[in-house]
Amino acid sequence: MSRQYSSVHRPADANLTLTDEHGTIRVQKLVSQGERLEISDEHDEIKLDSLLLEGLSWQRERGVLADVIGDLDEPDPVPLTGGDPDDSVDEVSISNEYSHTTVRKIHTAAGEAIQIETPARGTSINLGVRSLRALTTVSDTYVFSEWFRTPFGPEDDPVEGPL
Repeated sequence: MSRQYSSVHRPADANLTLTDEHGTIRVQKLVSQGERLEISDEHDEIKLDSLLLEGLSWQRERGVLADVIGDLDEPDPVPLTGGDPDDSVDEVSISNEYSHTTVRKIHTAAGEAIQIETPARGTSINLGVRSLRALTTVSDTYVFSEWFRTPFGPEDDPVEGPL
């Protein structure tokens, strides 16, 4: 079986760095056979496409996030909404044929965070450094599929009947 290699492009202007007392988190756009967002710390990394990022933007409760990223050793003090954009760095755009998300660095009273937004749906979520660090340890992104039970996100009553 032959192996095909593709180069990975990391745009220099699509790189965000966040720090806390435990270290640094790097958030970087990757372009190779599609766009991904790579979130990494000193030990682990995860790569998420736009659809998975959109699924994150739908979440409104820390408990739902904990089902995917696990319980944090210390709670993330960053609120899930609000914050002020960091105008010193550009937002990062991640897209595919199904979804478009933007990721920007923000500042909150509780510290630095990223805000993941899905402009077409009007949803967003803030993830602080502690949540991002926990997210890097997710080994199988299939766990995110729970958020896609209905065709249009987490709705109490499906708008369409069975397929």
